Amino acid sequence: MSAHRFPVNDKVICDPTQTPARYHGIVYIVKGHGPKNAILTPVNGGKGLRIPEALLLPAPEDGAIVATVAAPLPPLDFGAVVTVHSPAWTGGNGLHVVLADRGDKVKLVPLGGNQGKYWPGVPRAWVREVDRTALLAAVAGLTAAGDRPR
Repeated sequence: MSAHRFPVNDKVICDPTQTPARYHGIVYIVKGHGPKNAILTPVNGGKGLRIPEALLLPAPEDGAIVATVAAPLPPLDFGAVVTVHSPAWTGGNGLHVVLADRGDKVKLVPLGGNQGKYWPGVPRAWVREVDRTALLAAVAGLTAAGDRPR
């Protein structure tokens, strides 16, 4: 049996940097563990939740949840090259290209393509833009005149 980060009956909250706003400010009790997710129920009643343990944090001792307002992230340009950082990300490592930025979510495709497949709703908080000057310098080294086949 594998060890779980949060045992049954622990109180937890969803990580505000990794989960949608609708889950913020709610204290949950761990009721069990599935193969991939923790099974949670809200302390004050309501609909339960199944979520990967990597997206959970211990609940504050006093039970009070402080409301946090995240500063809006700057918009990403169409075609910007980014990386994705989240324990919940299953789209693979590497560089991705922004197809659309809707504020809270972005549409991404892997750099070089993926047979027409893309990710339509990646949370904006998971995405980090790659430094353009470093990227252009790396590409310039690949396309130097001496490197071209004749």
